[in-house]
Formats: sequence, C-alpha cells, structure tokens
Amino acid sequence: MDQYEWALGGVVIFGFTDWLDGYLARNYNMKTVLGTYLDPLADKIMVNTLALSLCYQDLLPMPLVGLWLGRDVALCIGTYYFNSKMTKSGESVIDPGRTPLEIEPSFTSKVNTVLQFVTLAAAMTEPLSGLSHDIVLKLCWLTAGTTAASGLSYIDGKSMITSGNFRLKGGLGGGAATKPDHQKTPQNSIEKKQGPQ
Repeated sequence: MDQYEWALGGVVIFGFTDWLDGYLARNYNMKTVLGTYLDPLADKIMVNTLALSLCYQDLLPMPLVGLWLGRDVALCIGTYYFNSKMTKSGESVIDPGRTPLEIEPSFTSKVNTVLQFVTLAAAMTEPLSGLSHDIVLKLCWLTAGTTAASGLSYIDGKSMITSGNFRLKGGLGGGAATKPDHQKTPQNSIEKKQGPQ
C-alpha cells in the first residue's frame, strides 16, 4: 500500500533537520571536517533513494532521476580524487583527523538541494491532493537546470578547501607534513622574525 503521507512527512522532517544541523554548525562553532563530508552524503542518499522510488511509481521522469544520480556519483568520485592527490601514500584518503581538505558547498549546489526537496515533496503531493502534473514537470525542468549547473560548478575542485589538518608539503608525492600558516604558533612567528642569534 502506498503511504505518501508518511513519506511526505519524512521529507519535511529531513529537510528541517538538515537545515537545523547546518545552522547549529555555522552559528555555534560546531563545524567539523567529518561533517562537511557526511552532511552532503546524507543528502545524496536521501534524495536519490526517494527519487528512484518515485520514478518507479511514475511520479518523476527517469531522465531527471538519472541526472541527479549521475551528478552525485561524479561528485563522490571527484571528492575522492582531489583528496587522494593530497594524501600521503599508505594513509587513509578520507580520514577526518588527517585529510587536508574539506567540502565547501557552492551556492548553486545549496539552491539545487532545496529545489530537489521541493520537487520530491511536490511529486508526493500529486497523488494526495491532485496537484497538477504540469507543476511537477516544471519543477523537474528547473531542478534539472540547477543540477547541471551545480555539477559544473564543482569541476575545478575549488569547493575542496584547506581543512586545517596537517597537510603534505608539495601535495602528492611526499615531503614533511606541515601546518597551515594560520595554525602556526606565535613562538614560531617570533623565532622567524628574530632570525638566527
């Protein structure tokens, strides 16, 4: 039996808790390197699981769902690639205590995530309230555009920013691990100014 009411309620709760999590992290200094990976990963799992289910019920078009899924798979592969380039051989690529990079979502990606949730909610509302299918289709076209745009915005890797963890000098290929400049101790700065005695 289809239970669109429960599914729709779950989407609303998930969207709210996703916003709340980000709000708390930004405003109460609770942001972590691990969180920058887990938060978007949770969004991707939730969105694509629901999208595939709704596609099976003929409530979302297959090309749109394929675009969403393909974009997210490509982003996961790209994230691993950029991290692997900055990780010392033999160490874990995704290690929240060591990985030198964290994810900074682009504005386009944030807008796309919101539109994805709106599209999912609209698709589930259609069989409940008789929402016009034309509205759902328009949302699908709009979200397809933002999905493509957000995917392109990540190609250059600029969303992967320095995490504050120890990073390898010279990137892939070795060298001693160093701290970012903003994490160097005052004593190091004093010794550098004084120079050799």
